[in-house]
Amino acid sequence: MAHEQLKNSTLPRALSDVVADLADLVQKELRLARAELSENLFAKFRAGIWMSIAGVLGLIAAFLAVQALVFGIASVGIAVHWSCLIVAAITAGAGALAYYKGRMDAHKEITPTRSIHQIKQDISTTKEHLS
Repeated sequence: MAHEQLKNSTLPRALSDVVADLADLVQKELRLARAELSENLFAKFRAGIWMSIAGVLGLIAAFLAVQALVFGIASVGIAVHWSCLIVAAITAGAGALAYYKGRMDAHKEITPTRSIHQIKQDISTTKEHLS
């Protein structure tokens, strides 16, 4: 008799409804997260395209500036081919400096040694306070 009373009770039905609503809510949240992730990825992709366009336009501007420098040197009375060589030598020197600076930075240690040291110190301090 008690079993039938429990079976006809609203508590199991309400619990079942809550579980079903929770499952539905989780599914909707997952769909929302998937849509948001897709939208964010597309925005990042679009931003990458605009950054690439800006890089290409900046490169064109740099070439035009180098060309203007060559013509500026040539207008002083130096032959155009010597002007090109002067600008090429300056550009090569700047490129070599940038390469060596990048090479030195590439050899820098990645491990966060200061943070690791601080964490070890915090752990030892905590152990001292606990004992």
